[in-house]
Amino acid sequence: MLRSGAVDALTFSRRLAALPALAMRQALVRETLAALPVEAAARLCGELVRRGRDGAPYDLGLIALSAVLDAGELGYDRHGELYAEARRAGDEPLARLLLSAQKPPPGAPSAAPIPGQSELTLGQRKSLARGRRREILDRLLRDPDASVIQILLGNPRVTEADVVRLAARRPTTAAAQRAIFRCERFIARYQVKRALALNPYTPSDLAARLVPMLVRADLRAIADDAQLADPVRQAARELVKPLR
Repeated sequence: MLRSGAVDALTFSRRLAALPALAMRQALVRETLAALPVEAAARLCGELVRRGRDGAPYDLGLIALSAVLDAGELGYDRHGELYAEARRAGDEPLARLLLSAQKPPPGAPSAAPIPGQSELTLGQRKSLARGRRREILDRLLRDPDASVIQILLGNPRVTEADVVRLAARRPTTAAAQRAIFRCERFIARYQVKRALALNPYTPSDLAARLVPMLVRADLRAIADDAQLADPVRQAARELVKPLR
């Protein structure tokens, strides 16, 4: 049915908002984009990009689309078709959203030692990440391994303020930033999206996908931040232009 017609972005976003989990919304986005003609699929994606910062329900649609792209769920061929169509149609914001990440700045994070503990194995750190002791969780939030970070993001004692600091950490790893983005509990929070987008260590493709969800002041900050990758800054400039 979808192959013969377009999908309205508002109606589609409302369908996504009715689903209770990000994984379910990702599945619907993936299935819809695979079934639509490439022109209609690109138009739907482009509209989600343009309307993402308008709030509900478009923001959930854009997050779901970004999650699908980040996980590579469309497949190489379909992803390439959407990129080619975006370029043909002159939809630069969508084309930029579909680009691969640029190389991050140099540097790697270091772990914070845990008082009273000898050097811990990865398994021991994962076990501690499930615990309740605040002073240990604070140290583990600086762990360089994304699998530890992923466990911490599911710990009910970890707060939004913790994750904002984690998302803003410099240097950090692409895997850690992607783990934050994929955490449904926290990616819905504006300050987390903002911290990811403003961090030059966030993969540029991921940061560019977050830019359309940000408010005017933050778009201007990104557009003027020379530390950020060019595709991220350009995405912000294009959204700021009609607002000036």
